[in-house]
Amino acid sequence: MLSGLIVLALSGSAVLPAGPASDAATVDASKLTFSAPSQVVELDTKKLDGEVYKLSWSPDGQQLYLQTVERDKEGRVKSMHHYLLPLTAKAPNKAEIEPAWSNTYWMWKSGQAAPGVAAMKVELEEQQRKMTATATPMGGELAMGGVEGGGSVTPGASIGGVADAAMQSQSAHYYILKVRGEVVGEFVNTVGVPGLTFGWGPSGTGLIAFGNHDGHLVVMDDQGRKQEVQGTKSVVLPAWTDEGKRIAFFERSGRNRVTLNTVDVTQPVQ
Repeated sequence: MLSGLIVLALSGSAVLPAGPASDAATVDASKLTFSAPSQVVELDTKKLDGEVYKLSWSPDGQQLYLQTVERDKEGRVKSMHHYLLPLTAKAPNKAEIEPAWSNTYWMWKSGQAAPGVAAMKVELEEQQRKMTATATPMGGELAMGGVEGGGSVTPGASIGGVADAAMQSQSAHYYILKVRGEVVGEFVNTVGVPGLTFGWGPSGTGLIAFGNHDGHLVVMDDQGRKQEVQGTKSVVLPAWTDEGKRIAFFERSGRNRVTLNTVDVTQPVQ
């Protein structure tokens, strides 16, 4: 049996809540309109004391909560840091603890099933493959047992460096997350983080946002219809506002640099 957060989110014995039920009709992802990405703030992950790990919207949609973590040499989380990011702020504000609203938000954002659409759920697939220097799973080095900005902790390669030649013949264990046959997350020889590579839309919409293998932000509905959001790259932690009108996400903008961006989402008039 697998260990780590993937099991907690996806195993039959410990599934995260799927969110409140809803009678709302699901949304056709192919008919959504997206604005160009808008930068909120660029952050130095060294100053944040760790890698970005969790992103949640406040109920009023005016600020976000960011959690960063530091890991030990085996990749286990050894400490957490908390920040609040008002949309108008130039820098994150340090917080003592995670707000209660963030915990509630994260439970439905990263659960196994789409909130209010129980039939749409994340399935876990495991594969054994040969690791190569060019292999970069969704989520980059965070999904390879690496530390953001360089250096690996469990077997895997840093996205910012060249893998050791021995890595070319190493057998690696892949944990692949799929929804409707679409890969929405991939982790290599490391603990998986539900919600790192994907985020469910609001209850009843049947929508999911995720970073694909090219790093672009993609939105898909419960029928498998999908649309790529232009102008996005290296996407992690996609997060919808409660009413579904905006998606926030991080992009890797350089070594030890990440940019918090948002896109506006418009549904067609019925």
